[in-house]
Amino acid sequence: MDTLILNKATRKIGANQTPREYFDFFVSGKSLKTILNIDTADYITLFGWGINQEYNRHVLNVFRLKEKSKIDSGRVMIYVCPECGDISCGAITAIIKDYGDRIIWSEFGYETDYGGLTETFDQIEPFEFERANYFSAFSKV
Repeated sequence: MDTLILNKATRKIGANQTPREYFDFFVSGKSLKTILNIDTADYITLFGWGINQEYNRHVLNVFRLKEKSKIDSGRVMIYVCPECGDISCGAITAIIKDYGDRIIWSEFGYETDYGGLTETFDQIEPFEFERANYFSAFSKV
């Protein structure tokens, strides 16, 4: 089984970019951005900087499997635009499924609301998390 933790991270900024502190995903001790080979891309998670309190609560509930994703495909935004957090700018998404004793993240891809899923990360195997570990990872968000 894989393990999931969220660690504080800071967006590296350039000219006209908003500084952001956020929580980043680490799977079995390794940054998910590194695993996906997007560590130089300008994406962050939606945790820790949020757009507003209601939206933050919704995002947390999606990851806690209490609410459905609001994007048309039903997939979950893992990494988003650090300026607006909107699917229109493009996002790294995945499918998150509950199998009772384990939670699985799979089928990672790049998606927009106007073009759908346009790129997949076929080389990435699904991540399988033990239920208690998975939910405890979101307790500090």
